Amino acid sequence: MTRTTATTATTAPLRTGPAKATFRHCLHAEWIKIRTMRSTAYVILGTLAFCLGLAALNSSSAGSEFADLSPADQASFDPLATSLRGYLLAQIALGLLGGLVITSEYGARTVVPTLIAVPHRARVLASKAVVLVGVALPTGIAVSLAGFLVGQASLSGADAPHLALSDGVAARGILGGGVYLALAALFGLALGTVIRSTTATVTSLFGVMLIVQAFAPALPGGLGDWVSKYWPPIAGGQIITSYRDPARLSPWAGVGVMAGCVTVLLVAAFVVFRKRDA
Repeated sequence: MTRTTATTATTAPLRTGPAKATFRHCLHAEWIKIRTMRSTAYVILGTLAFCLGLAALNSSSAGSEFADLSPADQASFDPLATSLRGYLLAQIALGLLGGLVITSEYGARTVVPTLIAVPHRARVLASKAVVLVGVALPTGIAVSLAGFLVGQASLSGADAPHLALSDGVAARGILGGGVYLALAALFGLALGTVIRSTTATVTSLFGVMLIVQAFAPALPGGLGDWVSKYWPPIAGGQIITSYRDPARLSPWAGVGVMAGCVTVLLVAAFVVFRKRDA
């Protein structure tokens, strides 16, 4: 009996080498990174403050002018979009947060020890995406809900058409607005991974999400119509509208176009992240 125990102890395999970093470990590490970045708090608080202020100003102005609108303009008046117009800047802010998740590591060169600790690059980028959605989605819903409440209160005070929280389009606009802003954050992460530069990522976000949208009506003929209908940020933005424009995609179809665009960019980001040197 004594000899058997000794033999077993002698032949037992020894565990050597560093412990393997699992996906759970990567999630924990990425959560610490995004939680301790100063820009995270600034982006969330700034986005909330801006959207609240814009919802109050935009809704108050639109409400006071409603009585003077033509019958056609009154029929197409959109109280939901009026109160949630702040998403135009919120998408830039959360897209920038998504970009900083990766570009800040390239800027400080901390991406090198990150990839030494976790050689599985797809696992690193996937954990960044999951943690980013965990921050951006509740932030987007909170921003949409706050903008909706403030905006509808302003419209009600001006005796203009307004919505209640129990209306179906209100729930769709608030939850869908949160989903859209989370997609905007992933869009920024994909751009940042491919470009690596914070400045270039911000410039690209402004161009894709605001500049094209502003100039779409000026584009000639069929091109202008196509861009106004299918350009991903324009199509996705239909989720915050309560007036159905027949020339645009339906709200959830628009979000589907935005999600498809983000998926393609993320696939490209994963490929680039795996193949390029750190």
